Amino acid sequence: MRNTPYLPIILLFLLATGAVTQGEDLSEVVRKAVEKSTLDQPGTKPFHLKATYAPSFERDKASNRVGEIEIWWQSPTRWRRELRSPEFHQIAIVDGAQQWQKNDGDYFPEWLRKLAVALVRPVPLPFDVLAKRVKDAEVKGLMGQTNVNWEPTSAFDNEQANGGGQLALDKNGMLLYTGGPGWGGLYHDFGSFHGRMIGRTVASGMIEVTAKITVLEDLGPTPDRFFDAAMPGGDPQPIDTVLLSPEELAKQTLPGTTFEWPPVMDGPFEGVVWTSVVLDRAGKVREMNPPISDNPALRDAAEKGFRSMQFQPVLHNGVPVQAAGIIRVHFKTGRPTGMENFDTAKAYFELGRKASFLSAGATSPYLLHAEF
Repeated sequence: MRNTPYLPIILLFLLATGAVTQGEDLSEVVRKAVEKSTLDQPGTKPFHLKATYAPSFERDKASNRVGEIEIWWQSPTRWRRELRSPEFHQIAIVDGAQQWQKNDGDYFPEWLRKLAVALVRPVPLPFDVLAKRVKDAEVKGLMGQTNVNWEPTSAFDNEQANGGGQLALDKNGMLLYTGGPGWGGLYHDFGSFHGRMIGRTVASGMIEVTAKITVLEDLGPTPDRFFDAAMPGGDPQPIDTVLLSPEELAKQTLPGTTFEWPPVMDGPFEGVVWTSVVLDRAGKVREMNPPISDNPALRDAAEKGFRSMQFQPVLHNGVPVQAAGIIRVHFKTGRPTGMENFDTAKAYFELGRKASFLSAGATSPYLLHAEF
């Protein structure tokens, strides 16, 4: 590219209007924006946070996703968290390499885990990894908003960093939304906390749940052993959730599941359908997003098939864990019996032309008389 003295001015203008498409400058802007809105990082002043959550929309009230999240935080490696909901209650302590849990319920809902993380860490990737992902991302700007999307890769050492992701900044450089494997949120109502700008309203999940921070204050005195992950009374085995690649998750499937693909009126008649699932420690599907199919008419059949799938328990260091990942299957179907099978749009047009114009479909001479 030919050098031009106006290039720095153009880049600054594009950045200000949310229209930068590539470059290290944008990756640094994104890194700083995420860092500024992240509580769970070195250098943050110890804090106490409390939030209440409920479904964002009236239509989802019956999901019963209501409760509280409370976090006492000294450092990224020393904290305590309590999650309260009608169906699951957890007290978790992390102290260095040790963790302690007391769970009331045998399944830790993934949507609740993601919401708790979203409150304190909008993008749970190392900041240097985030900068690398943004540098190679697709970036689009619209009316001052900068939207960043990156595709899956195999360049990093874990599935979360390798997965696709997205985020957006507003015209002031504040986070609007984030999302990727095992994380994501929508952010509003930013307020300052010792130099950080924290979204006090955070929404997350396919069935969207909104958390509102009601307390964010300096951490005061705590009882003895409050952060002691070696104290007695905890569960013998904490509940952990691991992220699997599609290939790893496919290896966990048990034989016997069959997908029944009904005939459909329109194609494509062959393709792929996929969804993301969360398995409990026994290998049972406990959460699933609506399937995405090359042919939307097959979504209901796909969902029925996915929910009937059986998986063997996923082991991590020899211990059963919850697992989240994407599962894909191939489909093949056709039109209902008796329906003519037209392969292309051209065939449809030709049929209509012959039916509408005598000259196009005539096989013998004719006489046409008309009056007007």
